[in-house]
Amino acid sequence: MSKSILVVADEHDNLPIKKAKSIADSLDVTLEIVRFLTDLDPEDESQRQQALSEAKQILIDDTSNICGEHTKVTCDVIATDDIADWMVNACKQKKYEFVVKARHQTESLFDTSLDSLLMQKLPCPIFIASDRKWKSKPVIVAAVDLSTKAKLKKDYNNIVLKWTALLSNVFNYEAHIIYSIPVARPLLEFDVVDKQEVLINKQPEAEQNLLSLTTNFNLGDAHTHITIGPAEKNIPSIANKVKADLVIMGCVGQKGLKDFLFGKTAENTLHHLRTDILICRGRRAKTRK
Repeated sequence: MSKSILVVADEHDNLPIKKAKSIADSLDVTLEIVRFLTDLDPEDESQRQQALSEAKQILIDDTSNICGEHTKVTCDVIATDDIADWMVNACKQKKYEFVVKARHQTESLFDTSLDSLLMQKLPCPIFIASDRKWKSKPVIVAAVDLSTKAKLKKDYNNIVLKWTALLSNVFNYEAHIIYSIPVARPLLEFDVVDKQEVLINKQPEAEQNLLSLTTNFNLGDAHTHITIGPAEKNIPSIANKVKADLVIMGCVGQKGLKDFLFGKTAENTLHHLRTDILICRGRRAKTRK
């Protein structure tokens, strides 16, 4: 069965198509490109069909200009007012390698952005594209969680490092692996813990576990970083320091007290990054309702 990537093309932004093409050329996958139309009058079928037809022709032309004749591509335009729901259902019905889309954020405290919804609910990884161009020798930063031996977290580490190894090999990335030793935010804010003491006590074991992980995925040449405190701050800091082109991390999602203490790392980190981001969610992960 051929492998496919679902690409969400914005009406005025073909960045996701461009980024997806560069990936498809190296991974030999089919691009299934969709563009969404919203707020169409459901009672005016003639107007609806005309809008869909015109939008599809524009999408086909845009895709042809970017991809040429050699990339395996399909194009479709979808009329829906619930993009997240359509995408989640599409990804449940078909096993996509991942979804590619441009960044879409809102700043309202009471409005969950499309990116956040998809990170929470998609059963497959999502590649959020930025307008930053990759360097000739791109740099990748991958974040892992060694704070627990729980199988779910270990599965996410494996997914993150699988993609890190694959993309590092295909695109000749310089790989950096980061692990942030977790300390509850209130303890840090009130100086209840000594960060340096925690680092001294926990760094040796963390380094050994990180070495074991990277060796298993043939990432022995990767640079490793052990930090302490909120990962949503440390990951962007390291990414900026090494001039990363892509950040890869898992998204599990927490609830209740644990969410208050440690936060939703992937969603919080997204606001501080200006790189391409690959958010990994395994197909066995339960999505939040």
